[in-house]
Amino acid sequence: MSAALLRRGLELLAASEALQSSQSQVQPSGAPVKRAQKAKAAQAQKLRNSAKGKVPKSALAEYRKRECRDHLRANLKFMTGTKNILAESVSKQILKQNQGRKACDRPVAKRKKKKKAEGTVFTEEDFQKFQQEYFGS
Repeated sequence: MSAALLRRGLELLAASEALQSSQSQVQPSGAPVKRAQKAKAAQAQKLRNSAKGKVPKSALAEYRKRECRDHLRANLKFMTGTKNILAESVSKQILKQNQGRKACDRPVAKRKKKKKAEGTVFTEEDFQKFQQEYFGS
């Protein structure tokens, strides 16, 4: 919550408390009533001078509005309640449309590995020739 919202909420709270206290205190002279009216007029002027004429809301109302709500149960109930089953061709078409052009979005193509014949490329003569050159025997 930003400091500005807290400040506005405290101003509104202070204004409402000031109005309640001024209404509860009735004095015979007319001076306090005039001050309350001036304070009320000043508060209205502050509200009119806010950004683009918007009236600031209380901080508690802003918090409740932005508070995260858990929609898991409602979503699960909705999903399990529907019995419409799509044809496989339609679901494949939808998945194909949702694939991006990036390589990470494309499905991996399965490649068949070729089995190489086990054995060596060298013959027995090559081994004997190597042995003679390397060991000298």
